[in-house]
Amino acid sequence: MLTTEQKLLCGVAHLGWVVGAPILAPLIIMLLAGDSFVKNQAKEALAFQIGAIILGAIFAVLSIVLIGIPLLMALALGTLILPIIAIVKVCDGIDYSYPITGKFIRDNF
Repeated sequence: MLTTEQKLLCGVAHLGWVVGAPILAPLIIMLLAGDSFVKNQAKEALAFQIGAIILGAIFAVLSIVLIGIPLLMALALGTLILPIIAIVKVCDGIDYSYPITGKFIRDNF
């Protein structure tokens, strides 16, 4: 059973983009948290946000050829919905992993 503090820290890590710190919030939580569950969730949130920023830059360049516009819309929808799903799962006590970046992060870091 997760404590309220663990749930709060995981929630801040996953929703760092809401307060304008998509990389800073999970990074600070990952470095300062003493709990391995919170560290893993912050690590996954950090990797997801870095991946979203990189893909956003690539899709923005591809917008010149018009193929990037629907890709940017899909990315925006994913970066809005997936962290909310992550918070709901973590609040239920489930160790959530993002669909693409989560497996890579858990296997390699």
